[in-house]
Amino acid sequence: MGIMFGGQIQAHQILHRQPRTARKILAKLKSEHKVVEQTLTTGGKEYKLYALGPVGAATINVTYQPDYWFRYSDSDAIQRLMSVDLYVQMCDYLSAEVKVLAANGPYVHTFIHADRTYYIGVVLGDAVSLLELYRWEPPRERVILICQNVNQVDSLLGYFEEQSPIRLVTREKLKEGLIFYKPENGRWVLDVPDKLNLPMSKAKGFSFGVEK
Repeated sequence: MGIMFGGQIQAHQILHRQPRTARKILAKLKSEHKVVEQTLTTGGKEYKLYALGPVGAATINVTYQPDYWFRYSDSDAIQRLMSVDLYVQMCDYLSAEVKVLAANGPYVHTFIHADRTYYIGVVLGDAVSLLELYRWEPPRERVILICQNVNQVDSLLGYFEEQSPIRLVTREKLKEGLIFYKPENGRWVLDVPDKLNLPMSKAKGFSFGVEK
């Protein structure tokens, strides 16, 4: 099991409750040892992390590993928290739960909804690991990359076609909702899912939401 979520804002979003109600639920989960609170200190800042506790592990029938997230570096932990931001937005857009699984590097998680699988990658700093991967094998499966800004992944554009099953989302845009970028004519252009009408534009192998 990986990190569940970070900070009370993510907790409120995942619980789908108003902040005051979510705080009460979170306090109850902690008192019942269903989740445990940890503190990550990096860059002079402190971040609250909520990981699966012993009772929580037993509830969902998985083996409890005390302080399992300690094996993550600061970068690994932050990548997983950024992935949770995307998870929250996808659940809201789809009005359904999204299954989360571990993924092989350089991806962080695998998201599954209905018959669609999405490989989630997070770019902190440069995109060297992804560059080495796509140089030899451009993505054939659906991939969503999370980054600080699109300039971080400009170096990858040379390995994509307009029909490549890949989307990009920045941390700032995630605060607004599910707003993607796609490769087009050698640059990243906005690609916003229409919740009321159509799934995200149908690049070959990449569709989002429910087909109409």
